[in-house]
Amino acid sequence: MTQESRYLSFSGLRVHFCLARPDVPVKSRLLLLSSPLTSTFHWRKLLPELDGLGCLTVLMDLPGFGKSDIRAPQGADVRAGLVWGVLDEVDRALCAPLSLWHLGGHGLACATILTMAARFPNSVKSQIHFAPLFSSGRRAGSAERWYDEYVRNGRRFKQAVERFAGFPMDGYIVDRMRAPLLRPGMRDTFAGMLRKAAAPPRQVMGFCPTMALVGGRDPLMDAACEKQLHALLPDAELHRLASAGHFPMETHSKALRDYLRGWIRYNE
Repeated sequence: MTQESRYLSFSGLRVHFCLARPDVPVKSRLLLLSSPLTSTFHWRKLLPELDGLGCLTVLMDLPGFGKSDIRAPQGADVRAGLVWGVLDEVDRALCAPLSLWHLGGHGLACATILTMAARFPNSVKSQIHFAPLFSSGRRAGSAERWYDEYVRNGRRFKQAVERFAGFPMDGYIVDRMRAPLLRPGMRDTFAGMLRKAAAPPRQVMGFCPTMALVGGRDPLMDAACEKQLHALLPDAELHRLASAGHFPMETHSKALRDYLRGWIRYNE
């Protein structure tokens, strides 16, 4: 699989994504949208399976995070428009207009996936939600405190990531999570995103096939989030990875590859 790191500019706002092209003929198209604590790097373990499936894959940083410009608006509607803009440009460059996409997102990025599917349902083949969170649960001011207490302190950040993951994490993986959050101005972007995410999405899953993969040991999936998950994805095919936490793409990549293989083949 060939990977290219790219940027696309919208009125001067740059968003970052990676285009992964399979070595076999393209049979399907998949978006993997990262959460604020992850980036395109953290999907790497899934790519060999997607290559074998002939899946053209867009790995994208959530606008405002990763390598994208930090000043991106944090409303789900605006983010959905930016992400669709990237997918439209990929289709245009590959001379494949009006293609259908599997939309996948992790954590708080899942709200953007819901919004994207609601805006252009005829362009969506399916939705895939990895460790979905549709609300941050953060009170006013607590986002800044969490940033100051954990992101600025490397040791405490690693402890928090490992608590979310439910497993020890290699230092280089944690460093790849933390480094983009240390860019100048990121504290305001991070806090703004969590404040926006305090309100759940207005949309529900719609009429396309939908799968949710939930970590049984994800401490961010409390009773309120569980209730919200069932309300927003009422007819989703729900799979619970009993021993997984919030970053299954790092800790349970083999299980995710198995689920993706069956899901994409069945929905093609």
